[in-house]
Amino acid sequence: MYCTSGVTTNGCVPSIASSGLPSLGASSGFTLQVSSVEGLKTGIVFYGILGASSTPFGSGSTSILCVRPPLQRTRVQGTGGTAGHCDGSFALDLFGYLANHPNALGQPIAPGVRFNVQAWIRDPAAPRGGQTSDALWFEFVP
Repeated sequence: MYCTSGVTTNGCVPSIASSGLPSLGASSGFTLQVSSVEGLKTGIVFYGILGASSTPFGSGSTSILCVRPPLQRTRVQGTGGTAGHCDGSFALDLFGYLANHPNALGQPIAPGVRFNVQAWIRDPAAPRGGQTSDALWFEFVP
């Protein structure tokens, strides 16, 4: 992991992690998990293929955009959990997403392609209406 998470108005510090192996030989089994987010909000995972960034997310925000544009946004997801608590989470099966979006950024994926990924979580009281998680990167292997 790299970069620093923003802190939500309820004190949550969103975090992104992965499980599985980003192997091109697999059709599933590589999942991105976002945890410690505001309950009963929405969020997205987004990624880029041009490396890392460290750009303030907006004036007055504690968030940093850690992925260099252009960015690919994935589907909006509910966080579950309890309103006002940091017990929300969501996940993305990256292989499932890529299989259903053949024109997504970085397609077709080749060995050695590096993805930088981060999450954005809705936080209406925050500058720009949301906060970002920390970030991670990985390379696809054969």
